[in-house]
Order: sequence, then C-alpha cells, then structure tokens
Amino acid sequence: MQNRPSHPGVVRLSAGPPAWVLAAVLPVAAVGLIWFRSADSGLSSTPSDPVSPLIMAVVTLVAVSVLAWRCVTQRAALDEDGLHCRNLTMSYHLEWERIERLQLVYRGGLQIIEVRVHGLRRHNRLGAATRFLGEEADAVLDSLRAHPQACALLDEQQF
Repeated sequence: MQNRPSHPGVVRLSAGPPAWVLAAVLPVAAVGLIWFRSADSGLSSTPSDPVSPLIMAVVTLVAVSVLAWRCVTQRAALDEDGLHCRNLTMSYHLEWERIERLQLVYRGGLQIIEVRVHGLRRHNRLGAATRFLGEEADAVLDSLRAHPQACALLDEQQF
C-alpha cells in the first residue's frame, strides 16, 4: 500500500478507488454524449452551430482525458513543512500554521477529509484521501492520526 509513511513524520497518499471509478466513468459518459449527438443529427455542421460538432467532440474527449488523468494522479503529502496536495482540478501547498483543521466528513459511502484554512470561508478537500468506507479508508485515517501535525488538527466529529 502506498499510503504508508516513507520517512518518519511524512504521510503520502495516492488516489483511491473512487478516483479510479470516476476516471473510468468520465470517458464512457463523454462517448455517450457524443454518440447521442451523432445519433440525433450527426456530427455535421449546420448554419446554426457556432462551432462544428466534430470539433466539440474532439475538445470534449481531450478535456475528459485530462480530467481522467488528473483523477488517477491525485496525491497528497503531509510533511513537517505542511500539506502538499494535487486534486482533480487544483494543486496547493499549505503551511501547518494556515490550516485551521482537517475535518473528517462522511458522504454517501465515502470518507472525505476537508481542509479548513484560517480566514477562508471556502474549504479544500484532500482528494487523494477520499475512500469508500471500509478497511482502506481506516488505513488512510490511521496514517493521518500517526502524523503529529495532522493528528492535532484532525476533527473526527460526525454531524
């Protein structure tokens, strides 16, 4: 399992099964949308189309491929300096002093870690820590509990 610390005080998390499922579903949905459009009126351009449907199909497939790649390459590293995270749509680095708390949230069979930052109303997610409930989710949670700074900020209250 890649979610074990390689150095004392360092926790590395990689994408979990929810990311792999999303990476598989995105291309299928994109191909379905393109097929639906082509079955309806073909991919030929009409005078009312501002952009050719064929070009839109190619752009859709490229965008979905990039998102699917970002899904499976999500990662997070918690070290002495702070939290380094690459999620589906963004990457960020936060020093421990800026983090208010790491909040454990359960949503629809998923365990999600939300990062609350001092002075920001918006919160980020540790996408690499998102797991289906079960053994693997517990292992990720145990690795966060083993990290000194993350353990001090971890809020496991359920509402």
